[in-house]
Amino acid sequence: MQKTVLRSDFAVRIDGVDLADPLSDDDFSALRDLWMQYKVAVFPGQDLDDDALLAFTRRFGPLFVHVQSQLVSPDHPEVMYAMNRGTEAPVKGVLEWHSDQSYTPKPVFGTILYGITIPKEGGDTCFADLVAAYDTLPDDLRTRVERQTAVYSPIKKGHIRRHSLSTDQLDEIPDVTHPMVRTHPYLDRKALYLSPNHMVAIGDLPDAEADALLAELTAHATQPEHVYCHSWSPGDILMWDNTSVMHRRNHFPHAEPRFHKRTGFYLPDELAVPA
Repeated sequence: MQKTVLRSDFAVRIDGVDLADPLSDDDFSALRDLWMQYKVAVFPGQDLDDDALLAFTRRFGPLFVHVQSQLVSPDHPEVMYAMNRGTEAPVKGVLEWHSDQSYTPKPVFGTILYGITIPKEGGDTCFADLVAAYDTLPDDLRTRVERQTAVYSPIKKGHIRRHSLSTDQLDEIPDVTHPMVRTHPYLDRKALYLSPNHMVAIGDLPDAEADALLAELTAHATQPEHVYCHSWSPGDILMWDNTSVMHRRNHFPHAEPRFHKRTGFYLPDELAVPA
């Protein structure tokens, strides 16, 4: 297992590991530690069927199943399909900055994305290091967010989901309140907790003031020195820590086929609520 750090203290490429072949306990522990330390891990050149992908994901924690059942594999509901062919909800355009399932009481701890069919151009996945963003906050911003909370919702005015939620699905995920500064459950490090796609209110601030604060925080968190953008190759697997980063997808030509599989896993119940 060889590591290459892609940015200063942020994002690591791990070579020399076949994720289809079950890792020893020691190798898995080393891999997990590297992922948590660097927040984003890249595993190039992988070839996994759904069973192997789920077996790898399951070693990290309980499996996530997306509330939108129309987006998942008919054979494995824990595997979500992100594609722009053969679906009523094609992936297209830009997906703005967000943190996965931040609008749920117990957000997904880690997300795994497996690139299978990659467009010839565009479609990069970018990550913002919210630990570095917190560490470099100007004093006035730090004071404003340190003990502040925000409301996270699956539906935000002006943000269009690629597939609308049914009434029953919305009933499963009512709006939720989380702190805007989150402490990592294992590493005791602090990070901003941002999901601009899903944050609909901040404390008791008027909407205009909340929007301005969120815009200022997002601009700070997405400065080039805080961002790693991954240009995909077929067989790449990326995994990221939703306690410590947010991400976005860049535009790609709609005529270019694109297909990824996504899995996710939760923290233990006693650690799962952001704090």
